[in-house]
Amino acid sequence: MRGFDKHLHELLEAHPEAALEHAKLFAELPLPTQLAIMRRRRKLSQRALAKKLRVPQPHVARTESSHHDPRISSVVRAAKAVRCHVLLVPDEELARIVVA
Repeated sequence: MRGFDKHLHELLEAHPEAALEHAKLFAELPLPTQLAIMRRRRKLSQRALAKKLRVPQPHVARTESSHHDPRISSVVRAAKAVRCHVLLVPDEELARIVVA
């Protein structure tokens, strides 16, 4: 981890209230946007993710598009490929999960 990601990680570790606010804001983003962010944080191109998923690159682009409503199964599969989980979290539990 380097650059902005490292700075953000250090900042959020030092300030739990900021970590909670960051998590809330991230959770408000559409799932396709969250997926695109996590793919980029994992330093994967759409082409590389498509290769892992054995789908054409345009499929990944559509899955990440804010103008397309992807199937949940496509989002879950892509999330697993970038080592993430799709998770529903009750609002009252978000702080506990972020701090953990």
